Amino acid sequence: MSCKTKPFGFNHAVKFFIQISFFFFILSTNACMSSKVCSDNDKNCSIQEQIYSIISAPQGIYLYTTQTSYQGNLAAYGSTLDDSLHNICTTNRIFASMINTSCSNVLPVVSTSTSPMYNFGTLYSIPDNTSYPVRGSKGGIIANSWTNMFPSLLMTLEQAGVTSQTFWTFANTGGTYNSADNCIDGTIVGAAGAIGSPTDNSTNWLLSGAPGCTESHPIICLCY
Repeated sequence: MSCKTKPFGFNHAVKFFIQISFFFFILSTNACMSSKVCSDNDKNCSIQEQIYSIISAPQGIYLYTTQTSYQGNLAAYGSTLDDSLHNICTTNRIFASMINTSCSNVLPVVSTSTSPMYNFGTLYSIPDNTSYPVRGSKGGIIANSWTNMFPSLLMTLEQAGVTSQTFWTFANTGGTYNSADNCIDGTIVGAAGAIGSPTDNSTNWLLSGAPGCTESHPIICLCY
């Protein structure tokens, strides 16, 4: 008595399904290989989230917080304070938890003597119109445009999912450079530095206090 074999087409389909399933399993394993590299909340760890974000992330300027908190000597990570802040934001961009994973232009939301944040539109040509609203990590609108962010916010940074911690700004209300509280241009810890509030949506959100530069705080970065 001979045994009947299943049609070749069926066997081929099964093999193909197993191969493609194994391929996607390897990809997902590599994407989230270790909790030391990617946290559970890191959207860059999820292939599904990456595809979803590219398709669905609305246009805008996205804010994210650094994963690390820093003392006020923020100039220690580059040749100048501006260069150092950019390096900090670029490094932390990799692990930023936000729905827009494809943005590539990164800047620190920190004022310096040469680059006050209110003037980023002129200095760095960031989009400053209602087609590029300022958004939180999940896409919620914080301000209708970059300029509109300084008088007040539509929602706090905590409500927008950006951060629940105070953060270095070295700024006055309105986004100007705080010439008094800036940790001596981010060079020492023996001074004071201006910080912002995650729970204030008034004009004071950029200046909620000026603690000693020995304290550690994250900084907020933008990406578009």
